[in-house]
Amino acid sequence: MTGEGHSTGVDTTQDTASQRLDAVTQAGPIDLSIVLVNWNAHKLIADCLKSLATSGTHLRYEVIISDNASTDGSVEWLRQLARQSPNVRIVLGTTNAGFGVGNNRALPFCQGRYVLFLNTDTIILEPLDALVAAADALGERCGAIGGRVLNADRTIQLTCRSPYPVPIIAAGFTSAFVGHRPAEVRAQEFADWDHATPREVATLSGCYLLVPRAVLHVVGGFDPRIFLFYEDTDLCYRIRQAGYTVHYVPVSAIVHLEGGASRAAGISPRVLGHNLASARYFTRTYLGGPAAEQRLARLVRRRWRLMWLALAPAAALIPLPEPRATLRRRARLLGALLAQFEELRIDDTASTA
Repeated sequence: MTGEGHSTGVDTTQDTASQRLDAVTQAGPIDLSIVLVNWNAHKLIADCLKSLATSGTHLRYEVIISDNASTDGSVEWLRQLARQSPNVRIVLGTTNAGFGVGNNRALPFCQGRYVLFLNTDTIILEPLDALVAAADALGERCGAIGGRVLNADRTIQLTCRSPYPVPIIAAGFTSAFVGHRPAEVRAQEFADWDHATPREVATLSGCYLLVPRAVLHVVGGFDPRIFLFYEDTDLCYRIRQAGYTVHYVPVSAIVHLEGGASRAAGISPRVLGHNLASARYFTRTYLGGPAAEQRLARLVRRRWRLMWLALAPAAALIPLPEPRATLRRRARLLGALLAQFEELRIDDTASTA
């Protein structure tokens, strides 16, 4: 598989958990390999695994947890978990190379017919059997499938997308600041659909993404150049380019708390910088090469500059302290992003370790 990242930057040492897992797999074939990537979030994993155990899932599954060089005591906790749980395996990364590489590090150890990429900040509400059954029903054309994802308040989380044109990507960066989703963005993310029926889509969120292991052998894992954002979109595009389909089905509901490990500090230049860099790379790769990337960069920079110029004067006119402070923070954020704008991209020759 492409970019597995298991030859460097990872400790593949397994203790008795490896032998225990082998004993479990000898009892019969595994239907599902559930992959979790951890970075300083073992308490979220504990809640996720507890929900899995009580979800009513009956199919045979294994859990593979890939740790991205956590420093919060996660490694010790994971070692203990693996010793106690016969169907849990851990892969310890010695570097944090991002979400995609973290997932890829687990792939060589997956033995299930399907691989379920699952975020750590999720709670499984319903058996996963229905999701696997839906993938089985699609047969060999199934490239990826996702189930029903809910927000913490049990409203629908928008995990499906139609194809991405450049203006939609640019509009998304504008709305991150103004809190408004333009009509064209809402349409692209199926915001007005009730998500009550199956549907073929262009991409799905990587927070809850089931892929046949055979398909991963064909298209590879996540692109290791992408540290964060668009890695799931990139994978879905490669799956569709290889002739498979991507589907949503309203089954096997989960709650995605969203951003447990990465949102603690809120929106920051680093987070938005990763987002833009990944968006530019995706645009260059799939939407028209360097010319398309340059078009996206021009659109985003022009809009950010206009917002930056407008925010400071607007803040001065607002008497309420809290809204005024919010506008000033956003102005500083935009200023920081504009100052390093040319650096916010992924080079095609970037390391894939």
